[in-house]
Amino acid sequence: MYLGAHVSSSGGIENAIKEGDKYEINSIQIMPTAPMRWATKSISQEAIEKFVEQLKGSQVEKILIHGIYLTNLARSDKQLFHLGKMGLVVYLDFANRVEQLIKKNSLDAEILGVCFHPGSQKELNYEDSLERISYGIDWVLNEVGGSQWLLIESTAGTGTNMGRSFTELKNMRDGCKEKNRVGYVLDTQHTYAAGYDWVNDIDSVVEEIGETLGFNRVKSIHLNDSMMSLASNKDRHANLGDGKLGRDTVYNILHRKEFKNTPFILETPALKSSKTMTEEILQLKELAK
Repeated sequence: MYLGAHVSSSGGIENAIKEGDKYEINSIQIMPTAPMRWATKSISQEAIEKFVEQLKGSQVEKILIHGIYLTNLARSDKQLFHLGKMGLVVYLDFANRVEQLIKKNSLDAEILGVCFHPGSQKELNYEDSLERISYGIDWVLNEVGGSQWLLIESTAGTGTNMGRSFTELKNMRDGCKEKNRVGYVLDTQHTYAAGYDWVNDIDSVVEEIGETLGFNRVKSIHLNDSMMSLASNKDRHANLGDGKLGRDTVYNILHRKEFKNTPFILETPALKSSKTMTEEILQLKELAK
């Protein structure tokens, strides 16, 4: 089973690998640059080489790259739309170059792709916003070749945020010409807040994921409990077992056969300190037994 968490890359992206080993997890999520700053410059080859060098002898096997939070591909504003696309270009290029070095060094590790929040309606209506997102994804994929994927993350649907339903996520992908490199990351808190009842009807939720998105295109699951009630459309994460999902539901999600090879990544409040992060990861491992 692939179990992990979002880890810091402060002081150098190679430190993210050290963090993964510190907490004895085989999967990590990283942001190669500052989360609230536009990413417009390519990540240096020297930094990438240090990152891959740190992977040698590491227990980290799966690496998910999370895009910056400023990205909104639903914008009609040309500058902000372009900055959002360029951030994904920088990260996708990073993913490709790391992948190449991993293969060159014959390491047992995999880059899962670059996940990102699709954005929210601003100047455009709903249909035009969907079209804009698909166009932006295609632009990035055309700009950066290779085999790495862009992964659309599900959202809680707060306000005008796009991506609240599996059908909406599918429509974003369906609107792309480069579908073969487009997948998804699902967040258990976001989907619960968007109305998917993991607690009382997990079978239906999992069935809809398979039928609408396809399990092979769900590259990772953000495993978060929810402070908010079902269909609240509020994005508020809780520590495992402390929220509306609860320990039993988290256990049931972890042990679904459909997710056997899907990396689970924590993004819970406990990750804010080393002590509570250690406790949270221990609980994750206990639930995964």
